[in-house]
Amino acid sequence: MMKLRFNRATAFRLTGAASLLAVLVVSSPQRGTSQTSYFKWHEDENFYYIESNGLPTHKMMVGITQWQQQVPIPQDYTGENAWRVPKHPVWSDKPVNVRSALFSGAIAVALNGIPIFNPIKVDGKTDTFAAGELDEYGAHCGRADDYHYHMPPIFLEDMVGKGNPIAYALDGYLVYGYNEPDGKAPVGLDEYNGHKDAKGVYHYHSTKTFPYLNGGEHGVVKVIKDAIVPQPWTAAARTWTKMLPGAVITGFTIPRPNYFSLDYTMNKAHHFINYTYNDDGSYTFNFVDPEGTKTEQYPAPHVRLSGYLNGNNGGNIKVAAGQPVIYSWGSTAATGASTTVQVYKSSDNEKPTNPVANDGCGIASGPYAPFIGKFGATKIATKACQSGYTYKYTFTASGADGKFVSDDLTVTVM
Repeated sequence: MMKLRFNRATAFRLTGAASLLAVLVVSSPQRGTSQTSYFKWHEDENFYYIESNGLPTHKMMVGITQWQQQVPIPQDYTGENAWRVPKHPVWSDKPVNVRSALFSGAIAVALNGIPIFNPIKVDGKTDTFAAGELDEYGAHCGRADDYHYHMPPIFLEDMVGKGNPIAYALDGYLVYGYNEPDGKAPVGLDEYNGHKDAKGVYHYHSTKTFPYLNGGEHGVVKVIKDAIVPQPWTAAARTWTKMLPGAVITGFTIPRPNYFSLDYTMNKAHHFINYTYNDDGSYTFNFVDPEGTKTEQYPAPHVRLSGYLNGNNGGNIKVAAGQPVIYSWGSTAATGASTTVQVYKSSDNEKPTNPVANDGCGIASGPYAPFIGKFGATKIATKACQSGYTYKYTFTASGADGKFVSDDLTVTVM
């Protein structure tokens, strides 16, 4: 594998965790749009915030033999949409295992600002590495044309130094390469590829066999709809595409800022996708094959509307009568939200009756809180809810483009 240069700009000490975390900062004149990678970090009392444009400085996509026609575009993992890593991870007695969960979204973020996903793809069964879906660096693009790793970025050791961490799991514990900081092979790894060092500090290791890096989250995380929340949202410029049988990616270049070129072979012929990021945020794609060129124009990407619940078990919550429930949501694309909550009552949680009219359940529910960084919340009163019944709440957020997203919450009153 080709070795590439990074600009190692700074390093800082961590308290109570690893001895050294090297941070790679590759300068970019225009955040999120330059041909070079953008990376920045900051911290507060509780979190490290890692910003990037989702583009590494190494070559992307080359070597993929099972390709779903997605290509890398910049992502705005900055500001309120930055990666957030707990500075003080909390040990969980019920860790989440990548073998059975977390098939959506990232499970870690590399120290160059690129997210790392579960080695098993969203279908819950396919090992992306074994299937030939990854490039020389163990990565590919998702449905939003978002570039991410599925394998540990071991090559980062050439920049951060042997024995230093290469990633953060989203629970806050560090991810190391194949060896300990002293160069020795790790012993006693658990099923999550982790163990505690001599000082009792837990951390993960990379391995050459599944699960390859952190095999889950041994620290406390919130999981909603099979993804850790909150985590950054991706912005898609076009509709996601399907597998292209027989295609093999052989080249990828960025000849000048905001201009990208992917080269693949199929049926012994070269094909190219040349695409540009335009000044107005839109994209122009030129699909070049032996028969000619087809041009498609895509509008500026929209961060998808998204909501998440504060409850466990996928939004199914059991409470005692009188215990309020807080529904929280987040979306960098939301510009408004409904102020009414539809409440349904069902004793079997299968066939909701007509909206509740008389028992008062949910009547005291407040409207969405004022927008604070595109986040909001509403409080559901269960004081008048009938014990033994399940209530279904539907929340709706809206975007500037007129699109809506809804999310359901079921509350069973004990």
